[in-house]
Amino acid sequence: MSPKKPKNNNKNTTKKKKRTLLRILLYLAILLFILWLLTVLWMTFFYDPHKYEENALMEKIYTLSNVESKKKSSDLPYNLNDLDKPTNETSSLVTEVKTNLYMNDRDKFEPTMDNLFKERELTIKNIDTLFENLKSPKEISRTHSTFGKEVVYIYHTHSRESFLPYLKNTEKPEEAYHSEANITLVGKLLGKALKRRGLGTTADSTDIVQELNSRGLNYNSSYNVTGDLVRSAKRNNRDLEIFIDVHRDSLRRKSTTTEVNGLNYAQLLFVVGTGHDNFEKNLKFAEGLQTILDTKYPGLSKGIIQKGSNQGNGVYNQDISPNSIIVEIGGVDNTVEELHRSTEIFADVLSEYYFHEE
Repeated sequence: MSPKKPKNNNKNTTKKKKRTLLRILLYLAILLFILWLLTVLWMTFFYDPHKYEENALMEKIYTLSNVESKKKSSDLPYNLNDLDKPTNETSSLVTEVKTNLYMNDRDKFEPTMDNLFKERELTIKNIDTLFENLKSPKEISRTHSTFGKEVVYIYHTHSRESFLPYLKNTEKPEEAYHSEANITLVGKLLGKALKRRGLGTTADSTDIVQELNSRGLNYNSSYNVTGDLVRSAKRNNRDLEIFIDVHRDSLRRKSTTTEVNGLNYAQLLFVVGTGHDNFEKNLKFAEGLQTILDTKYPGLSKGIIQKGSNQGNGVYNQDISPNSIIVEIGGVDNTVEELHRSTEIFADVLSEYYFHEE
């Protein structure tokens, strides 16, 4: 008869197994916690649901636009005989973009004054000369004129907004600012294009950053400074009727560029502030321009954003005139050539609106 094993040994073995199992479960719990923590941190700092929604919608529009624009065109602006009108599917997507896209704050980059004054090296010296030497891509039939009256006022609240292709060692949109190579050069292009079409225009290139610095203000006060600028211009010239605050977008190339007939264009975007009582008049002005763009140059404009005071400034000095809007021309990645093509088209649209629609 064999001897019985001690009960204590069995108990010790059972306890060891339990401890081993508990240790495994503890390690597994720690691993899951670490994975959860990493996910939360990624969502906090890197995930932007608006950006992903935007890219999906714009991808649909680009696909449809490319299908509609296979025919060749050698002229700028678009050869209207070679372009079809948007399909119902395209139109519905554009409406979806207007209502759902860019509802996050467009002024999400609020650079410090030190960042704005940082002098970044340019990839091209005398870049202003590059802009100045650009010619109209077609003969302009000047059948209308304001006869010496300057009726359009172009200005720039964020005057140092620049373009990454022309800044050395700069890749981040939040660092795309420069004292010379900036959005004011696009405003000058637009001013010249309007003048060639008989529309008297003043293109103001005041360095708003310098004005802010001289007053001891920060970037958030930019619209206050340009408000003073626009009101002064209006007092000094009662012929002024249209006020265009020209910006460039902070989004990347895929969201600010469209291709038509093998040529790239910087897309347009209108912003209307709803934070004042008469914003419907500003909206009507923007809708008038958008209608012409949709009809003649489908896909060039991304539509109209309406923004209240809870989404940014909310007024954007548009209470000064019913014909006052923000237009964003291109973004941080667009080139001079792309910006030039789009300013020529916008000049066509604005002059047509002024001389025929208004």
